[in-house]
Amino acid sequence: MRPSMTWLCAASALVAGPAHAAWYQASSKHFVIYADDNPKRLREFAERLERFDGGVRYAVRMDDPSIGDGNRLTVFVLPKSEDVKALAGDKFLEGFYTGRVSGPLAYVGKDTGTYGDLSKDTVFFHEYTHHLMMQIFDAPYPEWYVEGFAEFYSTPKFDHDGSVWFGVPANHRAYGLFNGPKMPVELLFGGVKPGMTGEQRDVFYGRSWLLTHYLLTGGKRDGQLVNYVRQLTKGASSIEAAREAFGDLGQLDRELDSYLRGQMVQFKIAASNIHVGAIDVTPLSEGAAQVIIARAKIKYGVRQPTDVLATQVRALEARYPGDSLVERTLAEAELADDHPEAAATAAERALKADPRSTEAMVLKGRALEAEAMAANDPDKADDLFRRARDTLIAANKLDTEDPEPLYEFYHSYVAEGRRPSDNALSALHYASDLAPQDYGVRVNSAIAYINEGKFKEARSTLAVVAYSPHSDAAGDVAKRMIADIDAGKGKATLLDLGAASRQQSGSH
Repeated sequence: MRPSMTWLCAASALVAGPAHAAWYQASSKHFVIYADDNPKRLREFAERLERFDGGVRYAVRMDDPSIGDGNRLTVFVLPKSEDVKALAGDKFLEGFYTGRVSGPLAYVGKDTGTYGDLSKDTVFFHEYTHHLMMQIFDAPYPEWYVEGFAEFYSTPKFDHDGSVWFGVPANHRAYGLFNGPKMPVELLFGGVKPGMTGEQRDVFYGRSWLLTHYLLTGGKRDGQLVNYVRQLTKGASSIEAAREAFGDLGQLDRELDSYLRGQMVQFKIAASNIHVGAIDVTPLSEGAAQVIIARAKIKYGVRQPTDVLATQVRALEARYPGDSLVERTLAEAELADDHPEAAATAAERALKADPRSTEAMVLKGRALEAEAMAANDPDKADDLFRRARDTLIAANKLDTEDPEPLYEFYHSYVAEGRRPSDNALSALHYASDLAPQDYGVRVNSAIAYINEGKFKEARSTLAVVAYSPHSDAAGDVAKRMIADIDAGKGKATLLDLGAASRQQSGSH
């Protein structure tokens, strides 16, 4: 089970311009960016993203712990927006974000422009705010606040002195707010409904932004948002919690209408409170530059036949043997094409080039696991599973904050058909904490907690999934599981899940 991708546009100082022959990598604390662009402009792009990250963290009092390569957002800036659309298989997408335990990814086109007043920066920052929000909030925040919070931070204003302003009016929602269909807060608390028109959805986002803005900066209802969330946590519905926390909802509507037409509060995060850190911009090797587009496709899980991509990367590896990025890309391509032995060999070559590459170690571990699953000899399979786990443990020792080796260590037990060890379960739970944006891992962690009889931990783990507007089927599963836990039948939800899974399998 994996989270679905989320639509976004490019947020960048990268603009369409003359073609460049050289690809560069910008590496900062929270981002790894690949772009065929001017290195100075790429550095400015990375700095802009880091300033936004630092500003939001300071504003919401969010910790900024050390993170490994596996938890940085990798941004592929493809040459054209058409490349992004082809990759996603959707002619309307200008770019998208997807969160995975193997590392969050964003794809944007260098030539991406704007759509009406919805600028490329606004949508990117909206989605990155979701990424941050999932890592700090595990309460059952409803859809209006999840979206309103992301909209609130999606319109930053950057000053030349390095400071960042938040609370800037969301002008891209102005038309809907002033001219769209009316949406009183009572409807807002009900969330987006399947039959909503595009115009109604626009108003929902706009009204959610307005209510969030008012509650965070209006100054007249201090503490009410906290009380609202407290009621939700106790099991109240969104509308019940709203009436308890906000009182007369008609009065709240009138205050919002007045606030919309008045002077809205903006606040500045001073540059002294934002620590961008080092940004390294380096040219890719010739081999890496040749393989980077294929790598972008493989990392996402491109829809085209895997053998086509694998053939392309094999040919590139023959020209650039020993190039670390090429070898890692080949290892992943071979895994996708169901050639685990070839994947293990490529991963070994990558490790020879860079012995401290956790990605190469994880790929080797996954390849050994796949070999074990295909082995007919039980003794050989046991040895391969053991070697896979040893490799994943070594990867974890190199980068303890990378969630992928932790999750793959747990998964190796599942693949072998063995009950996960206590260490493996701990690894699963920590991977879920490190990568809450991967809803499949999150649900697996909750299931493990339920099996352990830790229902409180399971409920907390599920909240991020259940109330995310982008969780799709996983969100429905999480909501059913939370309802069962609240009803005192936590273990029974596993039987229901098993029955639903068997029914779904039988329907295909």
